[in-house]
Amino acid sequence: MAGLHNAIIGYKQKAMNEIIHDADIVKALDPNNKNPEDLIYNNIFPYFRVPVVDTETRTYITICIDYPEEYHPENFMREICLKICIIVHQYEMETDWGATRLDYISAKVDDIFTNSRQYGRGKLRLLSSVESSLDETHRYREMLYVSNETQGENC
Repeated sequence: MAGLHNAIIGYKQKAMNEIIHDADIVKALDPNNKNPEDLIYNNIFPYFRVPVVDTETRTYITICIDYPEEYHPENFMREICLKICIIVHQYEMETDWGATRLDYISAKVDDIFTNSRQYGRGKLRLLSSVESSLDETHRYREMLYVSNETQGENC
């Protein structure tokens, strides 16, 4: 299964790279940022990160990759899920862009990933986009994209 976990690592790195190359998302995450790569592990994480409630008033994007089906050698394809969570402190929700920071970043993320052919063997499609509260001070949106990928190493 080393190939599977290498794919997970590669997809997470690719997703983070695409996000830091979007100037609008970078500005929404940190308006004072001079080097978008500095956002990785500060605002963009390749795992689900829960903010420290008392001290952090930042905006985050977390990226997870899931393979919900177990491996079956007789199946040529398997489903790949790209899960992106945008987490915004309630004090950072208001913007001058005509939308909440959460909705603005979600729209920009969706522009990058919907119909992308960079993950798996087909176009990514948005399966769900759910907004909720993480705790008393953080709001989030979980966006779930799915595609298919070949299972075999020689495919």
